[in-house]
Amino acid sequence: MLKNWAIKGFIGLSCLAAIGGAAGCGQDMIHSTYQFQVEDVSQVNVNQQTNIDVTLKATEIRSEGYDKVLIRVDATNKDNLELKATDTQSQEWDVAQVGYWGPPDGFAITKDYDVTTEFRVTAKAEGAYTVTLNLVDLDNNDAVLATKTITFTAAQ
Repeated sequence: MLKNWAIKGFIGLSCLAAIGGAAGCGQDMIHSTYQFQVEDVSQVNVNQQTNIDVTLKATEIRSEGYDKVLIRVDATNKDNLELKATDTQSQEWDVAQVGYWGPPDGFAITKDYDVTTEFRVTAKAEGAYTVTLNLVDLDNNDAVLATKTITFTAAQ
């Protein structure tokens, strides 16, 4: 009986320590962590396409990836913005208008995921633009796994 209590107590302590960042327990600790890497772009020319590489990459590789993620895309001034990419079926999407990247029911990312997608940006008017990318876990109420905000100015 004492052994059983000691094991339970140890597990409980390790989970409490995880809250403070000292140790890990639970499902969150088995999934890799990810980040967006975006080449620096501070200015684009109006009505001229600019290609921007966006990489989604595992930064801390753990034992599992995710089964159903989606990249939510929120763009300001989207009536004057085209943000296009081509999927694996050669279909082009304007993600500024659609609001997401990936199949609507999500896609899987491996524990060591490292994929670069070329986005083609065209601003139709001068001004400031902000695009926010959120990698969300569709199996966990759209929990945000990674985020990146890109800001640029369009000029003549």
